Amino acid sequence: MIIMDRNTSPISPLSEEAMVDVLSKTKINEYPGAEIDHFKQLYADHYNISPDYIEVANGSDEWIQKTIMTLGQNGVMTVAPDFVMYKEYADQIDVKFNTVPCNTDYRFDFDEVLKRIDEERPSLFLISMPHNPTGQLFDYEELEKLAGAMKSIGGHLVIDEAYAEFGPEFDKPAGEHVLIIRTLSKMYGVAGLRVGVVIAEGETFEKVTRINHPYPVNSLSLNMASKIFEEKEALAEFVAYQKRSKEMLETAFKAVSEKVNVMESYTNFVFTYGKEAVSLGTYLMGNGFRCRMYNDDSLKDVVRYSIIRHEDYDGLNKLIKEWSNQHV
Repeated sequence: MIIMDRNTSPISPLSEEAMVDVLSKTKINEYPGAEIDHFKQLYADHYNISPDYIEVANGSDEWIQKTIMTLGQNGVMTVAPDFVMYKEYADQIDVKFNTVPCNTDYRFDFDEVLKRIDEERPSLFLISMPHNPTGQLFDYEELEKLAGAMKSIGGHLVIDEAYAEFGPEFDKPAGEHVLIIRTLSKMYGVAGLRVGVVIAEGETFEKVTRINHPYPVNSLSLNMASKIFEEKEALAEFVAYQKRSKEMLETAFKAVSEKVNVMESYTNFVFTYGKEAVSLGTYLMGNGFRCRMYNDDSLKDVVRYSIIRHEDYDGLNKLIKEWSNQHV
């Protein structure tokens, strides 16, 4: 079974030799203070930001949880659908959770979002950008209005950039009330290392990092992650591979775009919807390609596919063509 339902990388960014080298140099008998500082500096250099504005935790999920714990006491809001863990973490600490539903084409009315913010006055708004699960990219003007609305009520905006590296660079709202959350699980292909990053400033940074653990990520994960950013040429090749796989994925499903609704994606997955989308997904699932289907009523006609190895696309394309020929 070829896995297409996890939104992870089909290959590793590090060779076996590189991983063995990192393992041999990792001091498991010591706390990872120096390792944290080294990774933060490499990451900051890669993105041209100050290491003073970033902190690490055990995956971006932990930062989502911590922002809700520290900033969401007066209610959390997001759009629907969005990353399911927003609600899970809000429910864990029993804070009010509201959503603004999408339109029938899975697009969002940001005027309605602003209206709901004014009515509900949440202390925290979370939104993924590029969007999960649809893969769409929101306009800067929409995010700027969203940030302005949250600032006007004394709240905070979290932009969850888990898939940002798959799309074009985009402007984002500035201000101490805006936080950015990122991960190494998607573009960088190391979901198993559990390395997440928060970027924030001033009092907001102090609030969300105050409850962080003294050594939130283990030495081996940090050293493996650092190795990725140290090997710049290998990283560039890996990123190119990931982006090429995403292009091949889109091409595969656009071949049946007259029969299946295919959302333009800026992530490592493709979002399809409609009656025929479910038919295609069921066919592929029965022939060795495990895709993501949903039990939620609002997503019952949705099937999502994440990137696979380049050599597996011939088989995928063949099956898509077979299905299409059966649905003339």
